[in-house]
Amino acid sequence: MEIWVVVLGVFIIAGAIAVLFQRNLRNSIITFGVISLVSALLMALMSAYDVAITEASIGAVLTTAIFFWSLRRLEEDGYHEKE
Repeated sequence: MEIWVVVLGVFIIAGAIAVLFQRNLRNSIITFGVISLVSALLMALMSAYDVAITEASIGAVLTTAIFFWSLRRLEEDGYHEKE
């Protein structure tokens, strides 16, 4: 199990760095959601099931939905991403 903790930890760090350098906001939001799901899996592997459920529901689902809702509102107000 220790190897999985290290692998998932490295994946979380790499994903967080990837979010910083992505140019598309949609891709950043999706990457953030995946990182949150991976961190929930990591917490479940460490037997913190209540924290894992909270991270999956709030971190992955609710926060990602709020980010997409905010992006849609920005686009309605005239925001356009640079290409």
